Amino acid sequence: MRFFISSNIKNNAPLYITVVFFLLSSLLYWVLSWLLYHFKFGLTYEKMYTYFFTDVKFPERLPLGQLYEDIHIQLFLHVTFILVLSSIFIHKCIRDRVKYTLILISFLSGVLELLSGLLVYYLSPAFIYVKLMLFYAFQISTGAMLLLALKLYLSKEKEEPPERSVLYSLVFIFSLSTLLFTFVNFFLFVNKIGITPGSVAEYYLGSPEKFLRPKTLSGLLSVVTPHLITMGIYLFTLVHFVFFTSAKRKIMLSSLTMTLALLDNFGGVFIRFLDPSFAYLKLLSFLGLSFMMVYLPTLIMVSILKHRAKTIILL
Repeated sequence: MRFFISSNIKNNAPLYITVVFFLLSSLLYWVLSWLLYHFKFGLTYEKMYTYFFTDVKFPERLPLGQLYEDIHIQLFLHVTFILVLSSIFIHKCIRDRVKYTLILISFLSGVLELLSGLLVYYLSPAFIYVKLMLFYAFQISTGAMLLLALKLYLSKEKEEPPERSVLYSLVFIFSLSTLLFTFVNFFLFVNKIGITPGSVAEYYLGSPEKFLRPKTLSGLLSVVTPHLITMGIYLFTLVHFVFFTSAKRKIMLSSLTMTLALLDNFGGVFIRFLDPSFAYLKLLSFLGLSFMMVYLPTLIMVSILKHRAKTIILL
């Protein structure tokens, strides 16, 4: 996370080019997000109602597992995108209050827009209006950050060294988002696989009585492969923010978290092709990883609140 400590990005040609390309790619991502949202959900109440309930006259709810899956994926993308974008944007020479406002609106609207789908599902279709407004807020705030950052790095504007308070706030918000991501991931696991060794084994081995087919190797690899890199990136980011502890403890926490992530990721393969008893390993590694993804961000947030004024960030 060199963006957090470097205030001379323009003077570092490789880093500068990387930042500019990231911002341009992000701008394209931002534009395409409008189109994707339009095709998937719709930008009107009527179209989004159809997504959640199929038909106005004969409503049938969207499968809950699909809803959690979508929140799970999009939450990872939103949080990662905003973290990196914010770490570049904070070098803009504008008031810290403006920076705080745009970053906070981006995080809150991005997260709440996803969670509002649960309100639509469980409470009332009227929350579709809330979901739409939050999407617009997220797009406008991130769009403003992108344009301001592009203006900074494509013009002769001078960079501003980021204030430590802004850095702490970014890490704090990321940690809070990680807690939310962990809870969503837990509910997705319970809804999709179950929380007992028997249900876990059944999910991978199949069940003729329930007309469930056993998982294929290609199907398992299609899940394992992308999760290896996404989990690696996310956990690396999370663990390297644990800067208020000794090096020995940080190594222990990092090793334990990464090991649990690998066991959780490959647990399904072990169950399907080695032995059903690996369901216990899969379940324990998932619960252990979930615990670590609650413990680590909590440790970070508590440490920031305790040592905010006197701790040096080592990233």
